[in-house]
Amino acid sequence: MWDEIAARVPGLDWRLVLVYLRAQACILILPGLGERLIPARVRVGAAMAVSPLLAGLVAPVAAPDGTIAMLGQAAGAMIVGLAAGGLLRLLALALDIATTAIAATASLSQIIGVQNEAAPHPIGNMLHLGGMAVLMALGLPVMLVQLIADSFVLWPAGGWPSVDMLAPAAVRMVSDSFLLAMMLAAPFTLGGFLFQALSGVVNRVMPALPVVFIGSPGSILLALAALALLAPMLVGLWADAVLDFTLPRSG
Repeated sequence: MWDEIAARVPGLDWRLVLVYLRAQACILILPGLGERLIPARVRVGAAMAVSPLLAGLVAPVAAPDGTIAMLGQAAGAMIVGLAAGGLLRLLALALDIATTAIAATASLSQIIGVQNEAAPHPIGNMLHLGGMAVLMALGLPVMLVQLIADSFVLWPAGGWPSVDMLAPAAVRMVSDSFLLAMMLAAPFTLGGFLFQALSGVVNRVMPALPVVFIGSPGSILLALAALALLAPMLVGLWADAVLDFTLPRSG
């Protein structure tokens, strides 16, 4: 089967096909380039652009005999790409988890926004798009190319990833993502707790005072002011954590 394809497309290398499949699968799930707002043709073009560059780093791979073997190697390349991009995606989700916690604490989650990859409220949409813009400005495309290149060092072309390596890495990445999210949302969570505690004390001291009608607008106003002051720092901490991501290594 491969001989027939190679005869119709002169110069086509099986190594290049495996590199493209891994790069395409990785780009489809990555943060930034993998957003649904980006057209599919752009993601396909990005994978086709980086595949010749990455193919030079990969040792030659002979095309296997038989259709089943070819499909097996192609599926392995796609699984490795999805695994590499998925681990980074899990870490990047920390920003959306943090914005959901912030919106719930600040009583802003009732304001519904556009449903996309971000949390469905204005705070999540704003910080999600802002975070992606910051990542792109800080060199996310270069980091993604390096990520795919490192995947070929850990998982050579033509093989399958080790479940014993990926499963603990996925669990650890979920834990790190939640830890990062809670750290980003901590100022708002603690501030909301203190504000509610103070409102309860005022309500006990002055039962006739409509604390709810006064406290709810006040909490929203304070949360918006804190968000305006802390949003650059929160996005910066999240971007540093995403750009410091490395693939799991055995041993």
